[in-house]
Amino acid sequence: MSEIAKKAAGTFIPDAIFKLPNALAWATQECRAGSLKEPVRKFCEAQEEILDQSTVIAESVTTDCIHCRIPCRCSDHESAGTFDFDVRFVLDPKSGVCRRV
Repeated sequence: MSEIAKKAAGTFIPDAIFKLPNALAWATQECRAGSLKEPVRKFCEAQEEILDQSTVIAESVTTDCIHCRIPCRCSDHESAGTFDFDVRFVLDPKSGVCRRV
């Protein structure tokens, strides 16, 4: 979906990668389009929310995993508009397993 369409639908989220330190920016890019793309894509597809993999952000890297979040805008049948929501998960880069937290 284009940026204009997302803005019109109220689901546009500005990209925060430019505010990240170098190591987290690199991990974010790997999750979006690099070697970790497939596990993150599969995780996004398995979630109830409609997630855009291109907005994933790596928040921290530990010895075991990468802590990530995907900002999204959700709607609720009880609300007239959309609201901000973050789906948080950890990614084990060795096994490719993503687990929601």
